[in-house]
Amino acid sequence: MPYNVKEGVITVGDHTMDYAIFGKGDRPLLLIRGLNVTRLRGTVKALIRRYKTYVDDFRIYVIDRREPLPEVITCEMLAEDVYDGARALGLERVPVIGNSQGGMIAQYLTLNHPEMVEKLVLNVTTSTPNPVLKKNVEEWSEIALSGDMAGLVDKFMSMLYPPGKEPEPAPPGELPTEGLKTHPPKEFAALAQSCLTCNTHDRLSEIKCPALVLAGGKDIIMSPEASVELAKGLKTEAIIFEDLGHAAYETREYQEVVRDFLLTKTIGGLSI
Repeated sequence: MPYNVKEGVITVGDHTMDYAIFGKGDRPLLLIRGLNVTRLRGTVKALIRRYKTYVDDFRIYVIDRREPLPEVITCEMLAEDVYDGARALGLERVPVIGNSQGGMIAQYLTLNHPEMVEKLVLNVTTSTPNPVLKKNVEEWSEIALSGDMAGLVDKFMSMLYPPGKEPEPAPPGELPTEGLKTHPPKEFAALAQSCLTCNTHDRLSEIKCPALVLAGGKDIIMSPEASVELAKGLKTEAIIFEDLGHAAYETREYQEVVRDFLLTKTIGGLSI
């Protein structure tokens, strides 16, 4: 497979975590995914397609949620798992991208292990649950616990993209492969509920590394206002892509801003 893909399993104590590494660059980049119905295994081709803007400049590391998951999960616990996994893969200091729930996890990773995070990119995320997120989490949890996982996927997809901004279907060769595994309903609901445990806002002043906050202006999962408040706590300004939704981070125009920040520390001529 192109892009030098490597996949494997990390064992930490009594649990395991799948991981994937891909990309042709020599700069490591830790990518923390958001809440997903599916686990990481079997999705690497889709990830390469989704993050193609980064693959020439970076070697991208993705670490899945632990198996087994405890019944009660917090974002801070998930951040410790990412830290353990990153260390097991030899990462010591690395730029970090966190998408949605991954951005919540990335905040805790940066707060609790600042020596690891060189730069921080927070995509469509929040530092504290707002009414929009709370309503969505409760609805997703209810659908999952009813056992209607197909309905949950449909609900997710309908919320990610504004009308007219849906991505083109993936080519057959880039669809998820064998080994794809879906979170059981109770496990997904626990992961969804963990979004409501993010409460970093009063600690944001402790984050000293360069940070970039971005959002979609039509995000109905988190709301762009959540990113604006997060950016204020970091003493910076959020970059809002007005016509994009929650999955704004999948678009080339968005990723080019992130790549510029990661490579040059410059956005719009301003030194970050």
